[in-house]
Amino acid sequence: MNASSFLASPHILVVDDNEDIRELVSRLLTSEGYSATVAGDGDEMFQRLTESKPDLILLDVMLPHRDGFELCRQLRSDPGMPPIIMLTAKDEEIDRVVGLEMGADDYIVKPFGGRELIARIRAVLRRTRSEGVQHTGTIHFAQWRFIPAHMEILDDHSVATPLSASETALLLAFVQNPGIPLSRDRLLDLTKGRNSTPFDRSIDIQVSRLRRKLRDDGKHPQIIKTAWGTGYIFSSSVEKS
Repeated sequence: MNASSFLASPHILVVDDNEDIRELVSRLLTSEGYSATVAGDGDEMFQRLTESKPDLILLDVMLPHRDGFELCRQLRSDPGMPPIIMLTAKDEEIDRVVGLEMGADDYIVKPFGGRELIARIRAVLRRTRSEGVQHTGTIHFAQWRFIPAHMEILDDHSVATPLSASETALLLAFVQNPGIPLSRDRLLDLTKGRNSTPFDRSIDIQVSRLRRKLRDDGKHPQIIKTAWGTGYIFSSSVEKS
């Protein structure tokens, strides 16, 4: 997302097969100053994406034909896709874990209140705006180049690996605090601003995803090490350009 997208009303794509929910969420978003587009399934979602690019996607898990997890995985294969908040009717840890593993930036459990939904949306959009506007340079560590504005890392052969908004925020928290043990609570503060209910495993899942993308052996990590009894520590030296 670039800075110019915040000059107009942020555009939210709502993907849910329940027409009443689509209508209610759309009206709520409009009343809060957002523009909203709706889709009832994955095919309609991809059609909407060919027409305009939203700033954020609200994606229901329980959809016909292809569920939200599969659609999230497909969306995340394209580095140009916006952040995703998963909507799930099940308050089950496994659903949250799977959503985060597929690359979702946040999740919210149905039924949810309007204030909670708007707070989650604002938090993700604010985090994405911060990444795209304030962090315009390149950060070097190990064999990697990290470009927050592009939400990607490049290896020593200039092969790019896309990052989700939450992965970008987490990596920024690490490179801005090299050599400092960071607890899960502190990482939640740095990446989510405590706008969501604390769910410590979400940090563990994001760290696991980052390690895989950084080719950092999870059993013997050299970049993001586990600080036993505390959280994690970024062990590589960092240079900025």
